[in-house]
Amino acid sequence: MKRIKLFPVLATLLFLANACNSDNAVEEIKLNNENTIKSFVVTINSVDYTAEIDQENNTINLSLPYGTDLTQISPNIITSENASIIPALGVAQSFQSPKTYTITAENGDIRKYTITIIAPNDESKILSLVIDNKDSENIIGFIDEESKSILLEVPNPLELSALKINLTVSENATSEPSSGSIVDLSNSLTYKITAENGVSSQYRIVTYTTNQLANPNGNNSGDGWSFDGNSGVELTFDFGNIFYVVANDGDFSPNINQTITFPRDYSEKYILFIGNLTTEKVVEGSITRHPYLWAYQIGNFSQDDWIYMQGMSHTEGENVWQIVYGTHQLLPNATGTHFKIAQALKKGDPYDGTKSKYRDLEVRLFESSADAEIYVAKLYQK
Repeated sequence: MKRIKLFPVLATLLFLANACNSDNAVEEIKLNNENTIKSFVVTINSVDYTAEIDQENNTINLSLPYGTDLTQISPNIITSENASIIPALGVAQSFQSPKTYTITAENGDIRKYTITIIAPNDESKILSLVIDNKDSENIIGFIDEESKSILLEVPNPLELSALKINLTVSENATSEPSSGSIVDLSNSLTYKITAENGVSSQYRIVTYTTNQLANPNGNNSGDGWSFDGNSGVELTFDFGNIFYVVANDGDFSPNINQTITFPRDYSEKYILFIGNLTTEKVVEGSITRHPYLWAYQIGNFSQDDWIYMQGMSHTEGENVWQIVYGTHQLLPNATGTHFKIAQALKKGDPYDGTKSKYRDLEVRLFESSADAEIYVAKLYQK
């Protein structure tokens, strides 16, 4: 028989088997080439803050709460599988300035990220606002955060069209107009305050007058006032000089009055009448004996067009002081007002010698009724 030669065949099979094993070995040692930061999170007081990652430009930006200590930040970072990172994870870093993180893929490819962390101020407030008054003392504004209004009490002679306003704002915030600007406060003006983080607030800046009454507390025997009937000024231990009106028998209603001329054009703006009133006696169920404030507008219009400003009446019981006030819009051409304090009487009720008292009387002019309400609630008698 002829022998079959198997050796060459076996050799061929062994060669092919080894080749297959070699290919499998190459596939098993193939290394990852990814080197990205997939997530960058900082936890402050149990709250997670996740950064914005720009993979195209290799930048990471994060904003943390104002006041955060940027010198000791330990971020939680997720990277590509098997990649290494420098600085090492778990080690606190200072981010007072941008910091570079280097990510090295398993295959040795390197990628660098620029990390910027800030803790900007989010407060956008006006902390103080002052009119630089070269003719007298500077005028400090009253800031009402609730309404975002700032009220400035201005004297009659002050020219409102060119005032220098100095203000302080929240740390790192900016203002428009800027502090030191010359502005026109003939009407209300809006200031925009922008915080360091870009959030903004708007404040309405308005003026109002000083008390327009001459001798409002009755000093010097009531100079500046007219007294009709049994009325006058008395000195009290608790309140100093106060006005009084006594309703005696007869048909004449005693009163104390004064005429005011407006210092500038206050057309269609608002006038506030206010005082603290009391009476020695009230008549149950009647307006009789209740002191009140009364006024009408003066201007280039007929008496039929006068707007009487009433309804400012004491409503409490006897010997109880009560703040009484009213705010009214002025006519377009009003130039002044006639103001009177008196005691009410219901037809048929007798005059019986009851004394009513009035103190802390004021007449002021405002840009709006809302501004007057702020004054009454937060500035009158404060």
